[in-house]
Amino acid sequence: MPVVDCHDHSGACLATTADPLAYIVGSYFQSDVHSVSSDADVATMQDTTLPLETRWPVFERAWARTCYTGYARAVRLALARFCGVTAVTLDGLRGYAPPDTTEPAVFEGILADAGIAARVLDIWPDTRKVLAGTLPLTPRGRLAINIVAFHAVDSAESIQRVAAPLGRTVTCLDEYLDACREIFAGYQAFGAVAFKDQSAYTRSLTFANPTRGEAEAVFNALLADPRRKGGYPEALQPLDDYLFHACLRMARDLDLPVQIHTGHMAGIRNEITKTNAIQLTSVIEQHRDVRFDLFHANWPYSGEFLFLAKNYPNVSLDFCWANIIDPEYCRCLFRQALSSVPHGKIHGYGSDFGGEYVTQAWAHAAIARENIAMALADLVEEEFFALDDAKAVAQAWLFDNPNAFFRLGLDDCGV
Repeated sequence: MPVVDCHDHSGACLATTADPLAYIVGSYFQSDVHSVSSDADVATMQDTTLPLETRWPVFERAWARTCYTGYARAVRLALARFCGVTAVTLDGLRGYAPPDTTEPAVFEGILADAGIAARVLDIWPDTRKVLAGTLPLTPRGRLAINIVAFHAVDSAESIQRVAAPLGRTVTCLDEYLDACREIFAGYQAFGAVAFKDQSAYTRSLTFANPTRGEAEAVFNALLADPRRKGGYPEALQPLDDYLFHACLRMARDLDLPVQIHTGHMAGIRNEITKTNAIQLTSVIEQHRDVRFDLFHANWPYSGEFLFLAKNYPNVSLDFCWANIIDPEYCRCLFRQALSSVPHGKIHGYGSDFGGEYVTQAWAHAAIARENIAMALADLVEEEFFALDDAKAVAQAWLFDNPNAFFRLGLDDCGV
């Protein structure tokens, strides 16, 4: 069946690196390798000025300790399917021959092979090109509007940068909000299907509800002195929180859903408690007319994830990225979700890769299909429901639900 990739970062059809270790340790698997080695070892593995033979022993020690994770499996599947590498050994890597993913036809062929009918792209594009209708998108892509730069302003420069594509200078908060509204409408006219926010990387998901006066005082102080740069959170949070709520009201008015990063973050040495989706409760409660798509299965906070969808009509659950973060977590959560949450509120797959890793997006799609198939097969064996019911749920999770939620307009064949 066709699938919808609910979250991807492919801004261009980029070349897959010609170096096998750089390919393996350049994607999400880098964090697993990093967690069992060291900063210096990872730097050595990625140093393409050194011969492969010199770097291999450093990598081999780490590989032996982390070769069974979801990230590692995505790497193995992609290497075997597209790069001529069936065994992650020194001899095996000498046969590494990646496809030319700079060619749109090759890129699209990989998506077709994965059955990916459409992708929601979070790519931070040139707004001028979006407004002019000239921005090129990777095959099967639909744009998301990333709103962090619009609400997390910290200086006069960052404020003016937002409005610059409109050719105007902002002198007050009203003008800034008008500029945001006009830009968002331009994105929607271009074909954008959602808003996206990843504030969890830099702040807590607890958004207060400050008054306009509190926010405007911060905004005016920034404008009054172009050399001033606000500090977070004490100086900037009232403005950040106010503008975040303003962006949600604009999403409501444009009738576009809002995707929010929750749970696990890329890299290592992150602080996870600030990303728990349960901290969005007051936001979800207040903005009842905004459709929220909560990301990454909120790993590792599964109970809170299920509660939010069960309790709030405007919340959907998105398993993007999570299928390779922790495949077993997802299998268990898919089973649990089916009996606790309406199955029409679940989006089963999102690759979360950039354009140079479209081959691993293919592998991730295979793993997501497998996770869903295994979870639903268990329930069929338990006589929870029939095989035809399981097939209908899989169709909903992988295609029907996101197709309807993002209003992609695809037919049953994914066209």
